[in-house]
Amino acid sequence: MNNRPTPQPLRIRASLGKVAAVILMVVTSLSFLALYVSPDTFVFFQWIGVVLPMLLFCNLFVLIIAWYKKSWYSICPLIAILANFHYYPHKFQMHQPEEGNLAEIKFATYNVHEFKMIYNLSSMEQIAAYFSTNQVNTICLQEVPADCTEADLKQIFSSMPYVVITGGGGQYDQLAILSKYPLDSISTISFPERPNCALLADITVNNKKIRIGNFHLQTTNWNQVKGTLLYQEDTRHSWTDALGTISNNFKFRGRQVDSLRRILDGSPYPLVVSGDFNNTPVSYGYNTIKGDLEDAYLEAGNGYGYTYRYFMKLYRIDFVLYSGTKLKAKNYRIGDIDFSDHSPVLVDMAIH
Repeated sequence: MNNRPTPQPLRIRASLGKVAAVILMVVTSLSFLALYVSPDTFVFFQWIGVVLPMLLFCNLFVLIIAWYKKSWYSICPLIAILANFHYYPHKFQMHQPEEGNLAEIKFATYNVHEFKMIYNLSSMEQIAAYFSTNQVNTICLQEVPADCTEADLKQIFSSMPYVVITGGGGQYDQLAILSKYPLDSISTISFPERPNCALLADITVNNKKIRIGNFHLQTTNWNQVKGTLLYQEDTRHSWTDALGTISNNFKFRGRQVDSLRRILDGSPYPLVVSGDFNNTPVSYGYNTIKGDLEDAYLEAGNGYGYTYRYFMKLYRIDFVLYSGTKLKAKNYRIGDIDFSDHSPVLVDMAIH
């Protein structure tokens, strides 16, 4: 029988592997804190929320290896995977679409990428036709070009007689709400770091007022950061600057959602809040805006949940939230069009 001791380098490597598995378990299991801890207090938890898909994949990989080796430390990735039960409903839902539903509000939200995605050509007419074909009657748009006017939108979105935009002053991208229902009580919320952060308007449907919120929270600046990382020679400083920029934007979004939540709490009417939050469902921003609202994907989604078309479609950062006491989502779907880096979200809602 061979009782030769395991060589010391192998023992050290095995010990380091187990330590890494424990650290991975702890970090992954802390993801729920991203929902509750403001990034102003501790920004690290927001990073966990962003990289959570990769962390879970790493845990699954470790679990397979540990099971293969029949090692006790397979319990570590198993704990991490089970600890994220709050995340999985945000990725997969199995609600069956309701055929012939009597939804009064056929709603959509879409970050239109300035109506310029393919070869820098305008996609406004194609997007308008898409929503018309899907019989949408209320739309929230983000990243409307700064020089776009209400008259431009009314002309192209001809089935939407009521249009309001934030006004970009020729400098900033705008938000827009378009509807077949009259719009009133219109207000714009801006922040120093984020002009045109939110647009609010009321619609009246069947003699019932509903407040529509169109939000576009602080950008991640990923595209700008990515360009810096690709072309800068001093990558050490580039990475430091990139992480600092993204972390600061977490904090900006945290302060924005705190202010917006107070505004939403003061609404006398049922709410439909939508837009590009630049946050995943495992984030302080999403959880704060959601509050006691319902997430249309959780209530009516069917299949894999994502809205950002890049990063292997890992992220759902565009949301439709609503007051569940007065409204009910009947159907939820992701539009299969490629006029933006985002996908449109379409939700049919009935009024109780």
